Amino acid sequence: MARAKIKRGSTSVDMTPMCDVAFLLLTFFILAAKFKPPDAIQVSPPSSVSNKVAPQKDYINVTISKDNKVFLDMDPGIKDDVLDELGAETNMTFSAQDKANFKDAGFIGVPLNQFKQFIALTPDEVKARAMQLPGIPVDSTNNQLATWISAAQAARLGQTLNYLIKGDDAVKYPTFKAVIDAFKKNDIYKYNLVTNSKAVPEGSELYKKNMMGESKK
Repeated sequence: MARAKIKRGSTSVDMTPMCDVAFLLLTFFILAAKFKPPDAIQVSPPSSVSNKVAPQKDYINVTISKDNKVFLDMDPGIKDDVLDELGAETNMTFSAQDKANFKDAGFIGVPLNQFKQFIALTPDEVKARAMQLPGIPVDSTNNQLATWISAAQAARLGQTLNYLIKGDDAVKYPTFKAVIDAFKKNDIYKYNLVTNSKAVPEGSELYKKNMMGESKK
């Protein structure tokens, strides 16, 4: 008895629907993504041979401009909690609009008595006034940076925060020391210095060590 022949189906797959889905997803992510705005305060930090990338989550970043003004920015995901703690420590009250403004603000660059007015500015207004901003006070009698750091600590009590310091190469030592003192006041002795990365100089001990490591691989 002859065996029945089974008709073979085509092995080709029409990828057109998959391509359509891929382009739809790509379009969605492009439209939904919120890109980080350019820094209003431009600094030129010193260079180093470190290739470690600064943390992008749960971070508190202190920026020191070349004219020795101090600015602060942080992970948007912790802003609400930090503002609540700041209000508790300074007896300031913040409305829902204040919280929304703070979440949209790229950085803080004014004393606390000007904070609400500052975060109400549009990005274009902040950019236009960037060079005239006074920065956060860090003098010995009124180190408000220490207050901000304390609020951040309290907001993430028991959890790890990544502390970053990004200073211009022209910053004077007293300002840098005042920033360090703000961390010390909160018993924080571990932080990352943000620098411009450069290649390891040929012939240096680090270069030789790296070359030896590559040869072992």
